[in-house]
Amino acid sequence: MEKKIQELYQNLVKISAGYLIYQKRNNIELMRKMMPQIQEFVLWFLEGNIFGIEETLYQNMSQDILGILEDIVAAMEQGDRVLMQDAMAYGLLEYLELFIESEQEDGKNDNI
Repeated sequence: MEKKIQELYQNLVKISAGYLIYQKRNNIELMRKMMPQIQEFVLWFLEGNIFGIEETLYQNMSQDILGILEDIVAAMEQGDRVLMQDAMAYGLLEYLELFIESEQEDGKNDNI
């Protein structure tokens, strides 16, 4: 799953950068193509508290990620590029970064 998270993260960063920097306004179409990978990540996250964090925190995070997914779906249905950008950049990407940073930290610790 680590490689899939990294790949999803990189693809979403490219979509976000394209929207913000290069004014590419096709983020809804691109996100629609990414939905299978996004759904896979969300389902993996919701499988259970495999992270060993406090249960209340995990439940809050689970509700939050479902809300982000709802925003993505609503943005697709409404053709709302701004909502899509917000859900992606300030929602989904932030969750993906949690796993990317921990992987990088783990790799650094192994080299010490």
